[in-house]
Amino acid sequence: MKMNRIFTFMLVMIAALAFFGCQSQELTSGKVYVQQQDYAKAEYNFLKALDVESENPEVPYLLAVEIYGNDNSGLTDYAKAKEYLDMALERDPDYLPENVKIFKEQLYGYTFNAAVNSYNKVIRNESENPDEDLKKALDNFRLASELQPKDPKAPLQVARIYSELKNDNETALEFLNEAIEHAPKNGDLKAEKARILAKDDRVDEALTMFEEALEADPENMAIGLRYAQFLFEQGMYEKSAEIYQHLIDIEPGNKDLYFNLGLTYLRMEDIDNAKNQFETVVALDPEDTQAIAMVGQVYFDLKDYTTAEMYFRQLLDIEPENPDYLKRLGVTLTQQGKVEEGLKYYNRGRELEGGN
Repeated sequence: MKMNRIFTFMLVMIAALAFFGCQSQELTSGKVYVQQQDYAKAEYNFLKALDVESENPEVPYLLAVEIYGNDNSGLTDYAKAKEYLDMALERDPDYLPENVKIFKEQLYGYTFNAAVNSYNKVIRNESENPDEDLKKALDNFRLASELQPKDPKAPLQVARIYSELKNDNETALEFLNEAIEHAPKNGDLKAEKARILAKDDRVDEALTMFEEALEADPENMAIGLRYAQFLFEQGMYEKSAEIYQHLIDIEPGNKDLYFNLGLTYLRMEDIDNAKNQFETVVALDPEDTQAIAMVGQVYFDLKDYTTAEMYFRQLLDIEPENPDYLKRLGVTLTQQGKVEEGLKYYNRGRELEGGN
């Protein structure tokens, strides 16, 4: 009976050894303090254990997860959490791979959200110390980009802060170049780089980068619109029209694309194609007054006053007291010899404008 009790005691001791292994007293104490939620003492013992167990990845991992990455510890420091997580992986690159992956994703979420909160305080004028909050935003966005280097969201925010708020395009471009190295097929990163290059009047480089961005993500509407608008601003109307047509193929029901393409054709002095685009907008939205006005004006310029009149009357059906529409109809009527009626509309428009 006594032997059985001794044997049982030995089993308990063996189980304890299996649980704690040959770990140091510092590491054991740190774990106990974590269970007791005394995180300050746990931190102290884990830090001591770093030197005692200089090759054990568990020590820095616990510092990362239980102390600095734990919102309940009172010692939260996401930069330190990443530092000690990196140390754990330096000691053993294959240490708890699934746990490390999950923790990295959680840490990314924490840092990104913290960055957004600081950034929003600044842009909403809610910050008592904008410089400090902007620095916090940058630090956390940078940290987030290191945690998930293939995710473009954080690098894009860093670049925009440097470019738009700090007026530092050089640093913005440096950061984007680094991000593109990690995610070479990401169109959003390349489009942002193109935007900043264009802002610096580096037109040829911007053109190349826009082309690469659209090639990387050919159905990305935001990239395509940026590229088409940039081409339009540079007077490269044929290429701009080509991009707008490409976007229309992707979203054939998007009336704004037809309108922009119509404006582009006008710059190319291709009146017929411009008219067709504006008429398509009206077909998609019969109450789009901007498009109706453009169609009417094109017909007026083509000296088709009867058709122009029809469109200007359509405008007045929607906005009967709009002075611009009244004057356009008035001029159109006088061109057809309907002088008395035309002057009536024209003078009514001037009256509404406050003219004499």
